[in-house]
Amino acid sequence: MDKIFIQIASYRDSQCGPTVYDLIRKAEHPERISFGICLQWQFEKQEEEATCGPSSLPNWPTIRLCTANANTSRGTCWARSKCQQLWKNEKFTLQIDSHMRAELHWDTQIISCWEKTRNSKAIISCYPNAFILDGPQNAVRYNRALLPIMAAKEFDPEGILKFQGISKYAVPGELPKLPPQGAFVSAGMLFAPASTIEDTPYDPLLYFYGEESTYAARLWTAGYDLYNPDRLLLYHLYKGPSHSSPTHWGDHTNWSELNKVSIQRALKLFNQTDNLGAYRLGSLRSLKDYEEWSGIDFSRKTIQPHALRGMFGSSAPKDQKLL
Repeated sequence: MDKIFIQIASYRDSQCGPTVYDLIRKAEHPERISFGICLQWQFEKQEEEATCGPSSLPNWPTIRLCTANANTSRGTCWARSKCQQLWKNEKFTLQIDSHMRAELHWDTQIISCWEKTRNSKAIISCYPNAFILDGPQNAVRYNRALLPIMAAKEFDPEGILKFQGISKYAVPGELPKLPPQGAFVSAGMLFAPASTIEDTPYDPLLYFYGEESTYAARLWTAGYDLYNPDRLLLYHLYKGPSHSSPTHWGDHTNWSELNKVSIQRALKLFNQTDNLGAYRLGSLRSLKDYEEWSGIDFSRKTIQPHALRGMFGSSAPKDQKLL
């Protein structure tokens, strides 16, 4: 049975434990899943160990941990890089955030979705729908009305491309027959062959901004093809009335310095002024190829209309097909 390595970077998050419990409980074959978790909490606060540290996790034989004092953490991508170092040759990997829930038999369903692409280098990714915790008992309520796809949104003032989720398909009547082709990835829900860990390792010097746009370009130029899921699989607890947890940038006064380095690295990647070593673009397809496919011009900071609508390949308008 094909194994799934689940990567979770958790920063002072009391929802990490419930996330892991939910994935195990709802898997059709829990014996196929393992975890690589970077747990970051403030060691000097004993109560945080119980809610955000190892004690918050289930006693599961294939949980592998990297623990770090939140005071010394260097941000999201640094923690994701730590997670990747815990991989032990599972065939697939699922990268998620630390505050998520799953559909029943999510493991079988996500592999089925991947297999429908008939592409051994397919990656399934999207911004998941929300769930919320409701009432004193924290009852879970899910948004199951629409299936989202990923699209371009805008370039921010620093020149970093931002993505958006578009709720496109009504559930269940309008679900697509196949996973829709895409051009972008979400860092909080990405299912892929685990070969991506070796081919496109996470850059620990990225901070947060630029994480997704650089990773999408690196994956695509390394020969991977990007797809949206054809069904609802996972749900994300977005910040709001039902969830408010500490953030790295809220805790660290030097976050802007780390972010400045991150933005510079992202721009170097797209300007191709530095090969960035192991964190460079892939060699199987060019950045120009990716720009033509995605509808993004990184030098001019322009976005074609179909990219804003999340339409690529066979779903793109006929006068703008990128095949």
